[in-house]
Amino acid sequence: MAAEGRVRLTWAELPDGVAHLVSGRLGDRVVGAVSHDGGYSPGLASTLVLASGERVFVKAVAAEEHPFSGELYRKEAVVAEVLAAEVGAVLPAPAFRWAVEEAVEDGTGEQDWVVLAFDAADGPGPQLPWQPAELAEALDLVADVGRIEAPEHPRIPPVAAMVFQEWHLLAADTVLQQRLAGLDEVLGRWLLDRMETLAALADTWPQVSAGSALVHHDLRADNMVRAGGRLLAVDWPYASVGAPWLDLLGMMPSMALEGGGDPGEVFTAHPVGSAADPDAVTAVVAAFAGYFLHEALQPPPPGIPHVRAFQRDQGLVCAAWLRTRLGR
Repeated sequence: MAAEGRVRLTWAELPDGVAHLVSGRLGDRVVGAVSHDGGYSPGLASTLVLASGERVFVKAVAAEEHPFSGELYRKEAVVAEVLAAEVGAVLPAPAFRWAVEEAVEDGTGEQDWVVLAFDAADGPGPQLPWQPAELAEALDLVADVGRIEAPEHPRIPPVAAMVFQEWHLLAADTVLQQRLAGLDEVLGRWLLDRMETLAALADTWPQVSAGSALVHHDLRADNMVRAGGRLLAVDWPYASVGAPWLDLLGMMPSMALEGGGDPGEVFTAHPVGSAADPDAVTAVVAAFAGYFLHEALQPPPPGIPHVRAFQRDQGLVCAAWLRTRLGR
């Protein structure tokens, strides 16, 4: 998705205390910085150039000022450490270097800043709208992730532990139902008439999502970069254990919005997708549709105002796909 309207903190805007913290951990003076404005976090996301010429990617956020992003960065720091130790070079991702959380005086008082550092990428991920060669490359990346056996670690939980109650919540709230109907006249009515069926499908998530593969659980074009002549996946806070086709299915809604084609056709044409149980796929599409659409109707999380529109659009893609799969 385009980054229009999204504002990230740049290196030049970083409070002196935080800049000194980062420079101290890097062990060198920062002489240049390139901000990466994609994604949904308001924090710093920049490739820093050191006096030695080395390049390092650093992300940082003020945890109290942006609590949602702060918790996400904390989670990512823990997961990155686990994956680096347990999966290592097999992981198709830039190498994790370090993470730190420290109270810093930043001009508004002292508050905790969460900072993570990774090897820098050589360039951005796929160009959008999707082009056939890069789409094929991205799908190969998804397949590579699904081939990795997930580490047995409490910080990498099973996706089956998640609960998708959104259709039940929508069925119990007439105000949300009215707003859901307003998102799309045809699809909204179709969904409202089948909420009991959709809720029952989503309730099977623990069974249909189970597996032993590593799942990124947020793998889209804006979470891909290019390094060493290949695409790599970044931003792993939601890493979990599950079926090897979950990341492929999870990428389909954003891919469709970005000109990548019909999600059902792309999914079933891929070897990972064609090997998935069709009933399990339908259940997961139902769970994702309910999640995206219910979340789209909520107030935006602090500091991330644009995510609700993206969730709405992905939810409508899932709803249309679901209607085709159910054939009614």
